[in-house]
Amino acid sequence: MIISFLSQKGGVGRSTLARATAVEFARSGKKTHLADLDSSQQTSAKWSERRDNTGISPAVETGVYRRHDVALKAASNYECLVVDTRPFVDISALDIARQSSLVVIATGTSLDDLEPSLLLGHELIHKGIPHNRLLYVVGKAPSQAEGRAAIQTINAWQFACTGTFLTFRPGYSISLDAGYSITETSWKTLNHRARNIIHDICARAKASA
Repeated sequence: MIISFLSQKGGVGRSTLARATAVEFARSGKKTHLADLDSSQQTSAKWSERRDNTGISPAVETGVYRRHDVALKAASNYECLVVDTRPFVDISALDIARQSSLVVIATGTSLDDLEPSLLLGHELIHKGIPHNRLLYVVGKAPSQAEGRAAIQTINAWQFACTGTFLTFRPGYSISLDAGYSITETSWKTLNHRARNIIHDICARAKASA
């Protein structure tokens, strides 16, 4: 099973969602690998190192890849390969999407985030990616109203979106800085919201695999 996380720009929660998904699959006993394709920033790899140094369980095996084809080959060695792509979409992203059981598109709530993300979905479908293998997630919503409005916009474009969105909360950043995922914070309400999103991602990926 390959789950890829795409976004048209940085700062919308793509890596955050990839890390949390890898954690939850590992927690369920699945042999999981997190592939970080942003070899310059290595956001997920550095987070994984912090996690290992702190001894947080479950451990999340993570690798940095300059070439997407090498990362995809790793799928044969694992039950679940989670691919954290670069903060932009290029030709490699299309190849990754074609081989993925599920493509998660992370977006913010502003039109500057939503419009490119929605156009990306149409481009992927035009290139032959099945509609039911695309799932949108709204992240870092400034307010409940803006989060709900973003989901309504995505649904109006006939795309599937998780019913829950991530609000902007310092608790998530604090946990990520310490090597935890957004499902492992010290705040139950934050964990509950994040777990609902990751549960939707995992369930849809299993259904599409």
